[in-house]
Amino acid sequence: MLRLMNFSDSSYDLDRFSNDYRQINDFLKKHYLNGLEMIQCAQWKEELIPSSMIIGLHMRFWPIWLDFWRDDREELLRQFGDEASYVHYYGGRSKEALLEYYRSEIKAAGDMGVKYIVFHVSHVQLEHCYNYRFTYSDDEIIDAFIEMINEILDGVEADFDILLENQWWPGLTLLNKNAAVRLLEGIRYGKKGFMLDIGHLMNTNTELSSEEEAVEYTLMVLEQLEEVSGLIKGIHLNSSLSGEYVKRQINECTGYNVKDSFFDRYLKAFGHIARIDRHLPFMNPSIKRVIDFIKPEYLVYEFITGSYEELEQYAAAQNIVLD
Repeated sequence: MLRLMNFSDSSYDLDRFSNDYRQINDFLKKHYLNGLEMIQCAQWKEELIPSSMIIGLHMRFWPIWLDFWRDDREELLRQFGDEASYVHYYGGRSKEALLEYYRSEIKAAGDMGVKYIVFHVSHVQLEHCYNYRFTYSDDEIIDAFIEMINEILDGVEADFDILLENQWWPGLTLLNKNAAVRLLEGIRYGKKGFMLDIGHLMNTNTELSSEEEAVEYTLMVLEQLEEVSGLIKGIHLNSSLSGEYVKRQINECTGYNVKDSFFDRYLKAFGHIARIDRHLPFMNPSIKRVIDFIKPEYLVYEFITGSYEELEQYAAAQNIVLD
């Protein structure tokens, strides 16, 4: 099993290490980590983050994408307010913008020589992040994702795993075995499986009040998945106990103002989502029961931190719990 750390090539992450990959490598060695799962925020450069350090690539994610994929201009205008806003958000006027971007990331993954890439399979509109009154079903989102990823992969020759990550928004939640099977079977690519995000799974149950309960809940979900649980090749390890906050927001629906511009609403939603999906270290040793059950190839420390010092604190704390 490889232990990894989530990382990006943004200045936010790189500045912590003085833009020096040797400092990143020293950090990994200090905390007994084998490499990085990276998110591209700019065009990847070998001299900034050598390919030898990158084990996985987390693909970019547009949380709001299905209406654009379907070319539903009326719905896009309702959500974004004008065409210029959604063209700016997606980088183009048609679904070809998404396809071109993802194909460029697939190429970058090949250049990096990664062992796997990760896709989110979900869709949520901004207002639904607050009120949970979702427009589309899991099946509709999964069907559209299958269509999209098969177009992305058409003609692609690659040797890395494609791992599909669960969310708490509609799409792949891993709460439905048949939906997970249909998703995997629909993708025309041989090396594929799932990436289990522990925090995201916790977010599907707003009644959880402790990490002990989260472990029991996770093991119950895995048992219900039966043979599908054997297709989980990686774990994003983090903790998120936010049920009380979510229930309060659903009842009060504060923080969302339709009169704000789309990008004002979008930026405000980041703070709201960070309070749902907290990305803290998992501090209860019982999480080892989940790791032992899955026996993942990749265990990714996926934290959100405000400083180098906090990142170091989180990594050290997670190691103590596991070891």
